[in-house]
Amino acid sequence: MKLDRVSMLVEVTASAFVADVERELIAQRLTLGLVSTPNTTVADWIASGAPGARSPWCDPADHLVAGYVATFADGRRVEIRPAPRRATGPDLFALVFGQRQRWARLESAWLRVHHRDARVPRTAPFETEERPWTDGEELLAKAIDAELSAGRPR
Repeated sequence: MKLDRVSMLVEVTASAFVADVERELIAQRLTLGLVSTPNTTVADWIASGAPGARSPWCDPADHLVAGYVATFADGRRVEIRPAPRRATGPDLFALVFGQRQRWARLESAWLRVHHRDARVPRTAPFETEERPWTDGEELLAKAIDAELSAGRPR
């Protein structure tokens, strides 16, 4: 775990457990600010849409993940260094967040931390329900699969 107190970010490996990260942060009077702390790895937590994370509506300019390293199914690796939201070009993180590792596997992430004693406005946590994809969602996923496959070495 690598903490940057100036930026209020922590770099963690994807194999770290969210509960362990939170425990280390609490010892330093910091927190991820979760509504509930899952007993899962950072990779699985992000891949499932980060259940228990603060609602993005608490501060729409803030972000849960400021940077990351991920590997696509074809072996291509992408590294997005910590930067303000929407300042890093195309939103490739959309291929990671909540996608259950369909297109990419997270290796590490820079997560936003908060002061432990700070008052944080609370809204309902972001929660999703498991449901089958609609025909339109399935078509979109197949189109993304095809585009990602087009760049693979043969």
